[in-house]
Amino acid sequence: MSHTLDSAASAWSRVHFSRYTAVTDARLQLHHAAQVANAPAMSYLPPAPDDSHTNFGWSADLRAFVSQRVTLPEPRRFAVRPADLTLLALDDAGRTASTFPLAGATLAHAHAWARQECAAAHGDPARYTDRKHYEIPGHAVSTGAAFGADADALSGLARLWGNVVPLLDAVAESQLGSSSVRLWPHHFDVGLILTLDTRRSIGVGFSPGDHYYDEPYWYVSPYPTPVTSARPTLSGGGHWHDHEFFSAVLPWSAYAEPEDLQGGQVARYLSSALAGTRELLAP
Repeated sequence: MSHTLDSAASAWSRVHFSRYTAVTDARLQLHHAAQVANAPAMSYLPPAPDDSHTNFGWSADLRAFVSQRVTLPEPRRFAVRPADLTLLALDDAGRTASTFPLAGATLAHAHAWARQECAAAHGDPARYTDRKHYEIPGHAVSTGAAFGADADALSGLARLWGNVVPLLDAVAESQLGSSSVRLWPHHFDVGLILTLDTRRSIGVGFSPGDHYYDEPYWYVSPYPTPVTSARPTLSGGGHWHDHEFFSAVLPWSAYAEPEDLQGGQVARYLSSALAGTRELLAP
């Protein structure tokens, strides 16, 4: 595993936020934007028991999170591109059929565009809905305000995701029992599940921030929660979190500096966190 993690870490692109105070606002706006890219799948695909019809993959070429294939008469995928807060409609060959820059637009405008794109692909516009069966954190855009996130914060988050996914792919490719790497629009985290057996698993992922950590963070979470008080040593600046959920966590502030060591520090954290959670879950 260390070789593939090290390879991914060596390709890490340095991330710097010149206005870090704008990151929370940017990731909240992106969270709401992702719901628009997710709406066609919610509207036209049969619900999956695990909600997998709603999740996204990452396109390194587009630098965007891309939805599941929406089986319209002319199939489409919808995407959100974090760096410039833009929605995309993709045809079945992966070509961009339409784009919708969100800056200055409202959620109503964005859903109208997505509904129009579904209709242009010969989907029944009456089936389109912006309803979802979960709640996400509030933001002014949800009550009619226009999108307009800080460009530096968006660029930094986009670069972070571009670094994160290859590292998660390296974990998935080197670990038996791994799921694919997906972004989930509910919690807005990107990650995977390592299934150890019928009762034990490990969740590995990255969140751009939430009410637990108002900054981007990595997590490696054993299931079920270990009953032991033992805490294996974590490398790379990670720590054990045990408030409301138990996980090995690496927050952005623990590895942001120095910038030229970011990737290696994350790789060390992941290696130690995976070893530590397996130790905690050992029979």
